[in-house]
Amino acid sequence: MRRAFVLRIAPDFDSDNDRVEGWVEEVDTGRELKFRSAPDLLTFLSKCVKESAKKKEDQEGQTS
Repeated sequence: MRRAFVLRIAPDFDSDNDRVEGWVEEVDTGRELKFRSAPDLLTFLSKCVKESAKKKEDQEGQTS
């Protein structure tokens, strides 16, 4: 399952102050991150999605 993630948000989430902490795991690779900010979470997600797209491109290039 590509681009699927499990996300846990800490109970002290404070949207008014942009404070978010938690844990995220990419389902198909098992990579995980304990994040302490929304930018940390978004950086991790972006990296996973980019690497997944590159991997798909590489696999398609090998089959042609």
